[in-house]
Amino acid sequence: MTSSAEPAKIIRLKRPRHLSQAMRCETAFRLILSECLEDVAIHHEAVLAGDATALHQTRVALTRLKAAIAFYGPMVADTEWTRLKAELKWLSGYLGATRDLDVAIENSMGQPEERMFRTARTDAFDKLKEALQSERYLQWFEGMWDWVGSGPWTARQDRRAAQRRAVPVSVFHARRLSRWHQKLCQKSRGLQGMGKNKRHRVRLASKRLRYAIEFSEGSLAADDYTSWRNVLKHLRKGQQILGELNDDEVRRGLVESADALEQRARKRRAKRRRVHERKRKSRLLRHAASVYRKIAG
Repeated sequence: MTSSAEPAKIIRLKRPRHLSQAMRCETAFRLILSECLEDVAIHHEAVLAGDATALHQTRVALTRLKAAIAFYGPMVADTEWTRLKAELKWLSGYLGATRDLDVAIENSMGQPEERMFRTARTDAFDKLKEALQSERYLQWFEGMWDWVGSGPWTARQDRRAAQRRAVPVSVFHARRLSRWHQKLCQKSRGLQGMGKNKRHRVRLASKRLRYAIEFSEGSLAADDYTSWRNVLKHLRKGQQILGELNDDEVRRGLVESADALEQRARKRRAKRRRVHERKRKSRLLRHAASVYRKIAG
């Protein structure tokens, strides 16, 4: 295990991101991904110190990162990303578990579950901290920087791959935003009657489109981006509402899980008590039998 100070070595300097309409897609992708990774590095020490806001910002940065990679899709998909994505899933599991408990605590202030959630948060954070201080995390983070700068996707020599990298962002972003918007509209039909799993997928699609619009600023003509800014305003509101519903589902699941654990613990305690009582009964009966044998002479 590495010390908590070592990840500071991989922090890149924060720099402003400026997308322009004529910029090549590969250049824009690198700038967007670099910004996301810089945000993760900047909040690293605060997350290790237990800061809930820094943890949330780290998760946002990683969600934006995944949204950008999905947005650029075929241009960047390669075997190295497949490996890095699996490692990101490992990391996200620890981040998500701790964040869910932070939200549950915030929504349970003064209620009986609050203490239970705080205890669970301590355990979850210990596991997260261990992950963030591990060599595995450091290798993943360095691997992400290497992939962004010189991954297999950057060296594909076939004409189609080269064309994708060279497309101006004004063309690509306009086409891709329109497609994602259309898909979200289809997914969100019949929202009121949806089950929680479908509704969760709508929430994730909303979040991805929101981030895609946000990092498209500068890539589109001002008038075109104005119309997307209006969509963005509604996306933020929709994401907030669906987020509250998701928080309720997560909190309910945490309570049910805790109840199930408590029930199992009660059963184990009851079993131990029965075993203890049987042993005590057997011991007392043996003692009594010995006494009465002496009485009988």
